[in-house]
Amino acid sequence: MRKILFLLFITLQFSVVAQVEMKYNANSENLLEWVQLMYAENPDEGEVNNAYTDYYKKNELVKDKHTQYYKRWLRNISRFSNAKPTLQTSKSSNQWECVGPWDFDKDAASRSYAPGAAHVYTVEQSVSNPNILYAGSATAGAWKTTDKGDSWNLITQDLSLNGVYAIEIDFTNPEIIYISGNGGIYKSINSGSSWNIIGDAVFTSMSHSVKDIKLDPVINLELFVASDEGLFKSIDGGNNFTQIMSGNFLEIEFHPNSTDTMYFIKQAGDSTLFYRSDDGGNTLTNFTNGWPNPNSVGGGQKRTEIAISPAATDKIVALATGSANGGSGLYGIYISDDKGENWTFQCCGPQPAGPPDSVNINIMGWQPDGSDDGGQYYYDLALAVNPINADIIHVG
Repeated sequence: MRKILFLLFITLQFSVVAQVEMKYNANSENLLEWVQLMYAENPDEGEVNNAYTDYYKKNELVKDKHTQYYKRWLRNISRFSNAKPTLQTSKSSNQWECVGPWDFDKDAASRSYAPGAAHVYTVEQSVSNPNILYAGSATAGAWKTTDKGDSWNLITQDLSLNGVYAIEIDFTNPEIIYISGNGGIYKSINSGSSWNIIGDAVFTSMSHSVKDIKLDPVINLELFVASDEGLFKSIDGGNNFTQIMSGNFLEIEFHPNSTDTMYFIKQAGDSTLFYRSDDGGNTLTNFTNGWPNPNSVGGGQKRTEIAISPAATDKIVALATGSANGGSGLYGIYISDDKGENWTFQCCGPQPAGPPDSVNINIMGWQPDGSDDGGQYYYDLALAVNPINADIIHVG
């Protein structure tokens, strides 16, 4: 997916969070130690962080209202502790700065246990007009900027839309866009001023969790959709869809030089599968040589991202996450130089996953040096390869 990594969306003032968040009794015996420390009258950030990290080194992270509150609590502490440096200092040190959106769809957010824009699933840039970008959020709908992010406008205020995982922009006309949400796909031909849900009766009868939408780079009426209901193709701009394959599909990519060659990621049980099509998505072949095989090491591997680069057209980079060999987080970075027919384990350490150390760095973890186990890899994951130098890989 074409993503901008680590784009931070700050949406709430601390006073607002304090109003909508309901704290719990810090002395409750039912709360974990780190949760009790966080809800204390004057919580110590370091003490809470250490207790949190220690607990999830030994236990699987299961998201709930406490873990979500923890993320927002940390964000607010960071925001206020970093408020003193000037903007000039921030720019001179090449740090990231927030470019919005600064508001959120309060109606859509009211139906979530985590009100606010929360986080952004995807950011897509127009090919025909690079000043135009669209962003899809967890609980705040979809947004548009016409000045590369300096200002943003909500374009789904009439949809009450949550879970915008995927956005696709017509490569000839940036006013034509497709977005996922509410179990289906919406299309606008006027930059989001109005929307129509698309698909035939069979397609719309399904409750989709759409993870990717791709237009054929040459034929802008050919639309591909990766959903937990299967892989679908439309040849009429989304009016009708044909299911290519059933199953839980996560990602779609095109070969840089051939629209007939396509790559797909499918999740099946405790594994992810790589497929390639050489006929424009009509038939798919599963390639397994060197691809992650968690069953062989007693692990699990449910999330993989792939990325390509025009600088090395047949090269594919795969970021595999999961658990194996006594550790979890980064399962491995795999490289194929022959369009996915063969894969080589590249990073990190001598084997997939395993306990993190100075060699086996867990770049999926919370610690900046990769020394901790685990991470939110099943939820927050992004990968990009430099379009000029395919040896430069960005992971988020």
